[in-house]
Amino acid sequence: MKKVVFIGMCGHSMQAYDVLKSRDDVLLCGVAAGSEHEGMMGSFDEKIPFFASYTEMLDSVRPDLAVVSPVFGLTGKVVLACAARGIDIFSEKPVAGSLSELDEVEKAVKEAGIRFCAMHYLRVSPAFWQGARMVADGEIGEVRLLSAQKSYRFGTRPTWYSDRALFTGIIPWVGIHAIDWIYAFSRKRFLSVNAQVYGAPEMAASCRFEMEDGVMSTVTLDYYRPMTAPTHGDDRIRCVGTRGILEVRDDKILLMNESGVSTVECDEAPELLTAFLEGEEVISAEEIFYLTRVALIARESADTKQTTFIGEKA
Repeated sequence: MKKVVFIGMCGHSMQAYDVLKSRDDVLLCGVAAGSEHEGMMGSFDEKIPFFASYTEMLDSVRPDLAVVSPVFGLTGKVVLACAARGIDIFSEKPVAGSLSELDEVEKAVKEAGIRFCAMHYLRVSPAFWQGARMVADGEIGEVRLLSAQKSYRFGTRPTWYSDRALFTGIIPWVGIHAIDWIYAFSRKRFLSVNAQVYGAPEMAASCRFEMEDGVMSTVTLDYYRPMTAPTHGDDRIRCVGTRGILEVRDDKILLMNESGVSTVECDEAPELLTAFLEGEEVISAEEIFYLTRVALIARESADTKQTTFIGEKA
């Protein structure tokens, strides 16, 4: 039986809970806030004990796995506390709020020898999952150009969304998913980035990446989707190859190549936490650290208003 605890209930923690609550090989042993900014006064599930301090919970319960999802900018601090105790981690992203903290997190995870995964759930959204495999299978030839979009309703957000130290910014929080898609579809490394961010709280951003082998990619992000829109989010990628174009939009794949035009409905993909619990590696720790580094460097480009080189470490 694997003992599991929850630290923080921000982000995608309930998605993890929905998987864990029905497993007979998991014992849910504790819940604690990741910081005072969350305002948690008790457990979200009356069957799971609530702890006033997550460090006390970790030392008392000695869990096998921690689901880490505090206020986004504090994720790295909690990951470091878990790694120091040799606890496997399923973490919200980004897994660090700065490049220096990312170095600490990567070192701590590797030295502890623990299993580590982050909530890159949109890597395994069925249409994106299958679309990346169709590109890898040569359906559109060699990839030359990619553009990814994430547009969301802003609605009502916590006040800490206006605090960069707590929110991390729209690029590391939202944009990391689009960066993930671009990497998964192209399998090319990022060489440089020129980015812009607008607003406080940050409401929009764009990133233009230079990639290996002359591949070009762009990411656009915004919180301007109106509340009257039919869905909360509008996620897309357009992948242009030497022999065709593949687009993912509205949870479907549109393929255009020499064989004609077709629309693919998708409903199969791995469930990220389930795969992790069963010892599979849908996305490796190395990829997570790499994509986090790229997102943080893109944020740096926006802050400095300069094209920023993404070095060999990334």
